[in-house]
Amino acid sequence: MVTVVITGASGFVGRALTAYLTNSGLTAIPVSRHSLPGMTRVQDYSQAPAGDFLIHLAEEPDRCKVNQLGDSYMLYASSMIKALSSRFHQRIIYASSGVVYGDENEGPCRVGMPVVATDVYSKSKLLNEQIVLDSGGAVVRLSNLFGDGMSTNNVMSDIIRQVPGTGPLRVRDDKPVRDYLHVLDAASAFGLLVKSTCCGIVNVGSGIGTSVRRLAELSLLAVRQDDREIIATEPSSRRSINILDISETTKLLDWSPAVSLKDQLAQLIFNKAKSLHEET
Repeated sequence: MVTVVITGASGFVGRALTAYLTNSGLTAIPVSRHSLPGMTRVQDYSQAPAGDFLIHLAEEPDRCKVNQLGDSYMLYASSMIKALSSRFHQRIIYASSGVVYGDENEGPCRVGMPVVATDVYSKSKLLNEQIVLDSGGAVVRLSNLFGDGMSTNNVMSDIIRQVPGTGPLRVRDDKPVRDYLHVLDAASAFGLLVKSTCCGIVNVGSGIGTSVRRLAELSLLAVRQDDREIIATEPSSRRSINILDISETTKLLDWSPAVSLKDQLAQLIFNKAKSLHEET
């Protein structure tokens, strides 16, 4: 049976991926630096146990925090990926980000298009991608993932906190267009990539652009409050677009997103309301 080691398994993506791989008949070995039930604890991810494949998720997901840490973070992250790549070689899958394409492309971004390193976060991702590619491994450029357990520090979480509610729904800027993918769809893509043993770069997203305003509109529709005003507190005149072209991924893995943004957004809002009710 194929064993898949998952670093950063206690995180948002890691938990969903561990469950998905296990349900798919693979043996998942979840690895964390925290002492948690069912997980292998390590002090350093370079100590991750052996397996047939390794999926490396154990990087700081907060872009602002990474940029604050600066070059010291980049040095730490690259040394970690070098250590893991030297052990797993072509059997390593690295979770990167679609942010490396920048946000100035009008259409979906294809693998092979120019990439941009605008900050420490994107520089670190590109550096680690190259290390993995040089070892013969695979790189997954992810779009904006969402689902139960996601970070509270993102625009979707900020919108969900305000519904249902009264008065205007406020967002910082309503114009940015992003690609939103449910975490279970991302997990299925990772699983298929393991089974395919493909290498190189793949985009994993919805392939659909959704503006922050549309995200707010869908959230209000879910609770039948679409008459509420949506106010951008710091609107920008600059276009900001980041959408992933997934056509090659669909051909390579016979994969496409199965989860609807509209439906799962409504489910997240319902789950939040249910949790608040149970607490009271």
